[in-house]
Formats: sequence, C-alpha cells, structure tokens
Amino acid sequence: MDNPHETSLLVKAVWSAIIVLGISAIAERVSTRVAGLLAGAPLSAVLFFFFVGRDMGVPFIVQSIPHAIAAFSGTVVFVLAYYWASSKFTTYSVLAGTVAAITAFLVVAGAQMAIPFTLFTATTLTMSVICLAVWILRHIEFIKVTRPVRFTARLLFLRGGLAAAMITIVIALAETLGSRWTGLLVGFPTALLPTLLIIHTTYGAPSTHAIIRNFPLGMGSIIFYILTVRFSFPVVGVYFGTAAALAASFTYLTIVMFAGRLWTKK
Repeated sequence: MDNPHETSLLVKAVWSAIIVLGISAIAERVSTRVAGLLAGAPLSAVLFFFFVGRDMGVPFIVQSIPHAIAAFSGTVVFVLAYYWASSKFTTYSVLAGTVAAITAFLVVAGAQMAIPFTLFTATTLTMSVICLAVWILRHIEFIKVTRPVRFTARLLFLRGGLAAAMITIVIALAETLGSRWTGLLVGFPTALLPTLLIIHTTYGAPSTHAIIRNFPLGMGSIIFYILTVRFSFPVVGVYFGTAAALAASFTYLTIVMFAGRLWTKK
C-alpha cells in the first residue's frame, strides 16, 4: 500500500528536478534574461503551499503567509550575497558565492523569526528589497551562453539529483518546524541555487550574474502567487486556489516579459 507522504515527497523531488533542468536549459540555449525571470517564478513555492496546505490544512498555510512573503526578502539578499561574493573572489568563486548566500539567507530568516509580520508589513518589506535589488543589479550585462554543453544521461542525472535532494530537505524541515518556519523556509531558493551552481561551474560567473540580474524582477510573480493563495485557499480550497494563484502569477510574468521586449526595442 502506498504511503501518501512518500508519494508527495517523490512528486516534489521530481518536479524540482524538472524545474532546475528546464531553467538551466533555457539559460544555455534560449536566453539568460528569460531564465532569470522564470527562476523568480513560484515554481518551487507552488510545491510548498500545495503539499503543506493539503497535508497540514488551510489554516496552517494562512497563518504562515506573512512570514512566507517576508522570507522572500531573504531570497533577494541571498542573490545579492551570491553576486557580491562570486564577483569579489575569483578563486573558489562558486564556493564563496554559495556560502555567502546561504549565510545571508539564514541570518535574515533568523532575524525575521522575532518579527510579528502582518500581510501589509511583509509585502512592503519584500517589495522594497526587490526594487532595491533591481536597481543594484541593473548594470549587469545579459550574456548569451556560447557552446552549450551536450546533454548526456549522466549530466541530467547529476543536475536533477542535486535539485531533488535540496527541495526534499527544505520541505521536510518546513513540515516539522511549525508554521512560522514554514513561511520562512518557503523563501529558500531551492530551484535557483542548483541552477546557479550548474551555470557557474559550467560557464563561469558572468553567465551566472546574467541570470541573477532578472531574478528579483521575476520575484514579483511569487508575491502575486502568495497573496492570491492567502485569499483563494480559504474560499475554494487547495486545488482550485493553486490554479488561481498560478494564473495571477503567470499573468504578471507575461506582462513583464512583454514590457521587457518593448523596452529592448527602443
């Protein structure tokens, strides 16, 4: 007889692997600009809210929403720390960026534990940090990846396995540490970090920074997603609430991508 928890964990791991493989492939073969925007989409957050909402109940999710939104200010700090450290340290830049980014996120998340966020204060904080990051990163050039690596079964397995392991660990922690930590851990970039590591180790820091530039802008879609979850889950439940939240999120992304194309044509 199947264990529902094990089944959901498997789905989370497979979905996360698909996300990372997809975003890294887009960065390699389509555009680092598009990859950065999509990396900011709620591709991992949808797993957290769907499965935790289904397993722990809608009231648990609603209670975690303010800290979930606030947590994404930590995600932005994560990206800025990775960019700063990987730019400053030319030797071991991957390790420096990873350590600095994770440390920065944990420091911010730990500080937020003591703050009684409301929906308004959390949204204001995160949107302000996103706007600041967009301004700080505005000078990074979008670099097209030249000579993308050939996909092999071994390469795909290593990339997918890294992503699956990371999302599994973080979601397991979220479900055991309570609603406040659930909200905070949902901001951990479980899809972005493996993607950055893949691109950085394969093509170097400039291509990684090109993805980072558009990531804060793409994160607006996450805020739309979470705000929609806050009001849709109690009314229509987890399944239809997830559909409504995804619609709101990808409407935002479509508008941003369209506006970006118009801007680049000027």
